[in-house]
Amino acid sequence: MISVISRRHALAMLSGSLAIMGLGLSPTMAADAPTVVHVSIIPIYSVAPHFAADAQGYFAAESIAVTTQPVQTGAVGIPGLISGAFDVLYTNTVSVLTALERGIDLRIIAEAPRIPTSPPDALALFKRKGDKISTGKDLEGKVTAINARFTAQWLSMQKWIKVTGGDLSKITYREIPLPSMLDALKNKQVDVAFLLDPYMTVAFEDPSLELAAWPSSTSMPGLSSSVWVVSGKLADSKPELVRAYMRAFFKGGQWVNENLGKQPYIDLVASFTKIDPARLAKMFTVGQRMEIEPAAINGVAQVMREFDLLKTDVDVTNKIFR
Repeated sequence: MISVISRRHALAMLSGSLAIMGLGLSPTMAADAPTVVHVSIIPIYSVAPHFAADAQGYFAAESIAVTTQPVQTGAVGIPGLISGAFDVLYTNTVSVLTALERGIDLRIIAEAPRIPTSPPDALALFKRKGDKISTGKDLEGKVTAINARFTAQWLSMQKWIKVTGGDLSKITYREIPLPSMLDALKNKQVDVAFLLDPYMTVAFEDPSLELAAWPSSTSMPGLSSSVWVVSGKLADSKPELVRAYMRAFFKGGQWVNENLGKQPYIDLVASFTKIDPARLAKMFTVGQRMEIEPAAINGVAQVMREFDLLKTDVDVTNKIFR
C-alpha cells in the first residue's frame, strides 16, 4: 500500500505528539493544522493531477493534507468511499453509473481524459503476428482476454464487436489480470488481448505480436472513461472542503497540461506508477480535462443500456458537484 502524506500533515501529527508530552505547539499553529483527505486511486497516468497538486504544494496552500491509497480497480473503491474510508475516489465511469442506478449517492468532481475520437487510444487490441483478426466478425469462436466482465473494458469490446459485424453470442471472454495478458496471448491461451499501458507499449515492442484494432475510439469515441467522485454525504456536509480539494486538483491539472511529455511530468508519473521513465516516455498520455460535460458521461449510460448494464435511464446532470 502506498501512503503519501504531505509535509503539513507530518507537522500536524508532530503537534499531536508534542501535546501528549506536554510540549504542545502554540494555539495558532494548532489551529492551522491541515485537514486530512483520504484519496483512492489506480496508479496510472490519468491520476497525475492529484500527485502534481501534492508535489507542487497546491493542497498545502488549501490547508489540505492527502493520503493516497491505490486499489486494483476503481469499482473496489466505491464501498470504501461510502463507508468513509476514502473521501475522494478515482474510478471508471461504468462503475459510477452502476452505483448511481442502485441508489448510491455520488457526486462527480472531475473528469479524467476521455476516449479519443480517433487512434491512438489508451487501450489496444493485440493479436499474434500474422493472425487474421481485425474485426468483431473475426473474433467469432475465438477467445478474448479482458480484465473483467461488465466493466468499461468489457463494454467497449461489446460495442466494437457489434459495430464491426460480430455476433455477440459467438464471442468468448476470458478474465485475465492485465499483467498476465501478454503471456496468455503469446502462449495461445487466448486469441486477442485488450491491453492497457504499460502492457500496450510492451506489446508494441514485441515482434511476435501486432495491433489488431483500436476498439475504444471506434465504438465509444469522445465518451467518458473515468471520473473523480466524492460521496453525497461529504459533498453535503463539507462542501468547502470538496471545493478546496478541487481548486488544488485543477491547479495540478494545469501543471500536468503545461508539462505533458516533458521530463518533470515523466518523472512525476514514474514516481507513482513505478514504470521506467524511458518506457513511460513512449506511452500514450493525455492531459487533464478542466471541465465536466454531462453529455460525455450520459453517452456511456446509453451504451450501458444497450448491453443491459443499466436497466433504467441514468442522467448525471444533477450529480455534478458545483
